[in-house]
Amino acid sequence: MASEQGSNRRIRFLVGALDALFVLAMSLGFLVVSATIVWLVQGTAGSKWIDSFKGALDLWFVAHGVGLHVNAGVIQGVTSPAFDFALAPLGLICLILLFGRRTAHRFANTSELWPSWVGAIGVYALVAFVLLPLASSPGVYPISAEAVFLPPLVYGAAVIFSSLAYKGPRTAVPLAEARERVALREWFASYSDRNWFFGSISAPVLRAGSAIVAALVAVSAVLVALLLAFNWVSVISLFEALQAGVLGGFALALAQIAVLPNFVIYGASWLTGTGFSIGTGSHVSPLGTELGPMPTFPLFGALPAGAFGWGMVVIVIPVIITFIATAGIKRHAEAVRFNFASPIAAALSVGVGVGLVAAVELGLLGALASGGIGPDRLQFFGVNPWILALVTFAEVAPAATLAAFYSTRPEKASPIPEHLKR
Repeated sequence: MASEQGSNRRIRFLVGALDALFVLAMSLGFLVVSATIVWLVQGTAGSKWIDSFKGALDLWFVAHGVGLHVNAGVIQGVTSPAFDFALAPLGLICLILLFGRRTAHRFANTSELWPSWVGAIGVYALVAFVLLPLASSPGVYPISAEAVFLPPLVYGAAVIFSSLAYKGPRTAVPLAEARERVALREWFASYSDRNWFFGSISAPVLRAGSAIVAALVAVSAVLVALLLAFNWVSVISLFEALQAGVLGGFALALAQIAVLPNFVIYGASWLTGTGFSIGTGSHVSPLGTELGPMPTFPLFGALPAGAFGWGMVVIVIPVIITFIATAGIKRHAEAVRFNFASPIAAALSVGVGVGLVAAVELGLLGALASGGIGPDRLQFFGVNPWILALVTFAEVAPAATLAAFYSTRPEKASPIPEHLKR
């Protein structure tokens, strides 16, 4: 029996390891082949393939949120001091998370998940460790500590979370569920039973807070799309000014797609009134736009310009979203209506909880979407996550508290227990 169990674990280990190898081969292969084509078509007489290869590996690390250190030197004819490029392209990170989700679904129906976790994450960590010296060059190299830990962390988080959250197909005969998934559900149920406050508000608060953040991001995505549509002339002009050629233009378009989710998060910050910055000393907010010297990047052509007399009216949007989301959790708030002694205590607990969830989630998204992109003033690019979280809480919590008086109100008076009628 023990021998059979050990054999099954080895098979699960190999399933996770092989799928991680497949993901690595797909991602690295695409980047290396693309860099090779660019080198063959547009390479100059003095360019070397190995430099293109190292650039492809650098981009692979950047896709996992790893920063690049650029030594002092001459960049496109301009002397530049040393700096760190630390902007994580959320589009590429989402692609890595989808790869991790795909890996998780390969073994999610097994009785044990941890052997596959070890296989997948272990292989990913080993490959990242091997690639680090290959990607490094005297002028540009990945930051070592981040390059070793972030790739397996990003991929592993997607693998573990997706396999734990996996529900599986519906079958006539119920399939055996993974022990880790059962243990997590039992722990959560046990903790909720022991802590009535957490058990009462956790589900409705998480639903409402996450819905608010998702709605803000969705509205921001529509806003960014409209800005790109209305300012397409400026965007195309910046494209043409770069004179990147066919392959260079294609690569530039892919780079903009990779960072487009970052700009969507900046748009969500703009909707809260916090705004964002393109370098130290600049600020883009509903009150107006103040920009200093910027790198030539086509997406910047869609930024709103000038002052807006009506600008701060946009903060009504998160307030309206909050009212709708909090009112929508009424059918998930039965435990709140049953366990809290007064409507005020119930509404305050839910309102503050919703505000905290929305603030933490949006603040984390702001932190992930921001970072340095160049020397000096360009080392600050994006949003200040702490200010974004505070502003979000200040806007969401009061509105959620008011809406919670509706969502936590009983539909009818509770019946008097029989023992109290006597």
